Amino acid sequence: MEKLSLVLEKVLMPISEKITANKSLQAVAKGFMRILPVTIIGSVFYLIANFPIAAWTDWLAASGLQSFIYIAYNVSLGLIAIYAAFVIAYSYVENAKGDALGAGIIALISFFIITPYDSLESGLFYGFGYLDSKGLFVAIIVAIIAAKLCTLCKKQGWTIKMPDGVPPYVEKSFASLIPAILCAAVFTVVAYVFSLTSYGNVHTFIFGLLQTPLTALGGNIWGYLIATVLIQLLWWFGIHGFNVVMSVMMPIFLGIDMARLAGETTNPIGMSLMTVVGQSTICCCIVMLFFCKSKQLKSIGKIATPAALFNIGEPIVFGVPNVLNPYMFIPTVLLVPIVTNLFFYFGFVSGIVTPLSGAQIPMQMPVILYGLVQGNWMVALWQALAIPLGVALFYPFYKMYDKTLVKQEKEREAQETV
Repeated sequence: MEKLSLVLEKVLMPISEKITANKSLQAVAKGFMRILPVTIIGSVFYLIANFPIAAWTDWLAASGLQSFIYIAYNVSLGLIAIYAAFVIAYSYVENAKGDALGAGIIALISFFIITPYDSLESGLFYGFGYLDSKGLFVAIIVAIIAAKLCTLCKKQGWTIKMPDGVPPYVEKSFASLIPAILCAAVFTVVAYVFSLTSYGNVHTFIFGLLQTPLTALGGNIWGYLIATVLIQLLWWFGIHGFNVVMSVMMPIFLGIDMARLAGETTNPIGMSLMTVVGQSTICCCIVMLFFCKSKQLKSIGKIATPAALFNIGEPIVFGVPNVLNPYMFIPTVLLVPIVTNLFFYFGFVSGIVTPLSGAQIPMQMPVILYGLVQGNWMVALWQALAIPLGVALFYPFYKMYDKTLVKQEKEREAQETV
């Protein structure tokens, strides 16, 4: 395993160093680290509201408490695109030694300009549709463009200078006025241009591009693997891949599940297969807790484990972060999804593992317990075997990333002691 890590390090480290040196990617990574509390809060309250015990969720619904518990989830993960737009622009301009707070506010305004709102008799309102992870990719693009425009204005001296004696906060407010007007004008034009198209807005345009190839995928193993990889690829870009891909594929997969439940097919493809392959998050936590040395990854491992036990991966996606992380691309997008899904698929088609019935079990059901709830101890055993498999697949990539983080942490400690 150590030899494999060294080989990967020699091949991928130069590429990773060039990518991670990119100012935009640095801002995205730092931004997502800063909103880790948002993902933790959302994950915890979502788990409380959907804990996989029917008596508990029934009581929450009957008592009316469930809707109140969802408030914390809705204002955290439900609005994550807003927080991302602010912190990514903030991080970019902070690195450039500019007015980070002003840039964050400008990016936030720009994101709202490009995001469509609706109207009622009582007034205008924004729905949650493009403010959660579905709007995250647009938020990243807007934040980087706004931050670059702010940095350009400062570099070119396009600012309003105040006379001596003006308080610093007033001076900063006027200094950010020109970049704010410029960003507002740019994104107003973009919003107007997209309003003239059949898409109506940039969010719909992006989803339209993604959904076109999805409709060509069918209910076979190759289409299933493509859908799975695409889900993880979108997550790597910060988009909620499951929501995007499954909006198209779910009818196909559920149809196969229902046919299997009725005894009309033995095809193992379906939503139940996608749900049973849910050990990746806990595998990541095991690697971070037991094999990584950096303070960052060990801390993320401790924080993310409770949610990971229930297959909630946002703390890992945005905490490590996996988003736009070159070290995590191969394992999270390609290697682990393909290998683990094939591991389960061949287990079913070979007859070694008793096939899933097709019954839909909540995705928050912990691994191993999932199979037992279905009354299928072989599935539980297969899930248990998939955990060390996932750990072995993630290990060399996490160790390579961990080595980089340890080096960075030592450099920061050395600077602090000077």
